[in-house]
Amino acid sequence: MKQYSIRQHVAWLTLTPLLFMAVSLETYFLQDRFFELDRYLVERGQLIARQLAIGSEYGVFSDNREFLQNLAQGVLQQEDVEGVLILDAQSGVLVVSGKFFGMEEHNADNPNFPVMDANRMAYARIDKIKESVSLQEPLYRNDKGVRIYIPVVSTQLLLDDLSVTSPPRQLGAVIVEMSNARTGQQKSQMLLLTVGSTLLFLIFPLCLIYLASRNIVLPIHKLSDAVKALGNGQLDTRVSVANHVSELVTLAGGINDMAEKLQQENAILQRNVDDAVRIAAIAFESHEGMMITDPALMIIRVNKAFTRISGYTEEDAVGQTPHQLLSSGQHDDDFYAAMWDSIEATGLWQGEIVNRRKSGETYPAWVNITAVTREDGNVAFYVATYADITVRKAAENEIKNLAFNDELTQLPNRRMLIDRLNNTMAISKRSRRYSALMFIDLDNFKPLNDQYGHEIGDLLLMEVAQRLLNCVREVDTVARFGGDEFVVMLSELDIDKQASILQAGIVAEKIRAILAEPYLLPISKEGKISTTVKHHCSSSIGVQLFIGHEYSAEEVLNHADLAMYRAKRDGRNLVRFHDSQ
Repeated sequence: MKQYSIRQHVAWLTLTPLLFMAVSLETYFLQDRFFELDRYLVERGQLIARQLAIGSEYGVFSDNREFLQNLAQGVLQQEDVEGVLILDAQSGVLVVSGKFFGMEEHNADNPNFPVMDANRMAYARIDKIKESVSLQEPLYRNDKGVRIYIPVVSTQLLLDDLSVTSPPRQLGAVIVEMSNARTGQQKSQMLLLTVGSTLLFLIFPLCLIYLASRNIVLPIHKLSDAVKALGNGQLDTRVSVANHVSELVTLAGGINDMAEKLQQENAILQRNVDDAVRIAAIAFESHEGMMITDPALMIIRVNKAFTRISGYTEEDAVGQTPHQLLSSGQHDDDFYAAMWDSIEATGLWQGEIVNRRKSGETYPAWVNITAVTREDGNVAFYVATYADITVRKAAENEIKNLAFNDELTQLPNRRMLIDRLNNTMAISKRSRRYSALMFIDLDNFKPLNDQYGHEIGDLLLMEVAQRLLNCVREVDTVARFGGDEFVVMLSELDIDKQASILQAGIVAEKIRAILAEPYLLPISKEGKISTTVKHHCSSSIGVQLFIGHEYSAEEVLNHADLAMYRAKRDGRNLVRFHDSQ
């Protein structure tokens, strides 16, 4: 929780009501002025629109668009006027000039606009403007401005009888767009001026608060220094203050009493140190890495075996927690919560943890943690033993890698491919999407082996593996079956079979073309590259499409293999799909 000084508390208690009053008055004033500015913009827009309606009566009546255009341009010269629209009696557009807010949003919201012609775009925009205002609702506003509708009313005399005047009738309408940009600037300037005045008003009481609190703050600093000295182990520290504030005098007496109690408790702590020495004498006889912590998990002792394993000396470790010192970041909070649940319930825990050495290197360790308790049942220490199992884990990983990966290319082998193929079938059944398996055989690999040896052949196989990986997605699988045979499995294609065949065919043709490109293979003698062999090696590819468990894994592989042999029979460097017929 954030702490505040006495000066800050006094300042808050004094300034809060002042600030509340200032903000209330400021808000009332600004709301009144903002309302006046908005009303002035509307009234001015209505006046301009009425003048335009009166001036455009002749042009609307005679359909003189050039005259109306000149009127509109003249209106646009006035401040805050953004757009002018003059309509006839049937709401047809006579003149449109300037800009209207909302037109950009209309284009962005309608995905058909990019393919419409210019006329349709213009009509759609103008229709939105006409719909926003009418004779019944002549005013429309938003945060960008005000739109005003004024009818153009006829006052002409009937030509066949000059003694009789015709009743007023609506010849059309004008729509004037007023921008509130200038009004917004005026509001911003007024807001800045008001805020500045308020800040100046608050500076004076702040100065008074500073002077008044100085007599209190200085003695408190003296008391604070005394508490810090006690915290640093100077238990003979005493403090006194010459001040008329009774609370400060009482606080000084409390600090002195606390110092005396700390001296008494120091003797009790000495007993705990003796306990630590006794436990350490037993723990440090072990050849395993050992660590001892207090009940708060602060490290108080480590042995030489711990230093040898982790790289941290006793000076590095003491005063740290095991998590601060050794955490590799590879275990989440749930892991540690389960570990401490076991320690609290049974007093013991053992398991594998990935720790971090001083060099930053991570390593697997087998850890045993024991809670050492006193006679009263409270925990006195925690003792942990560490065994570095890096070699054992490396051996396990090597065995696993040999079991599931090709030793040369590090691609999945047949066993792992079969496992992934079964998983893909299960996923395909749920998603109802097709998958495809490609059986790939290199067409011109044996002559390279015969001429240059297996070492150069291995270089080509590794290059083929890399090219295949570059042709597929991360969710797909590339495997090596042995020799010059590879398998590519495409997952999650399409729910439509023909579309999936097309997708698989595209990838297969891409693979065929990539594998047919020349291979530049370096020949080394005595560790130095002496020459480079340029070799052309095409491929024959057989493809089997599958969904769910329509076929077994072995059947899918056999069908793809048959399709590959058909590609070889048809001339090689080809892609063939297996025909289930």
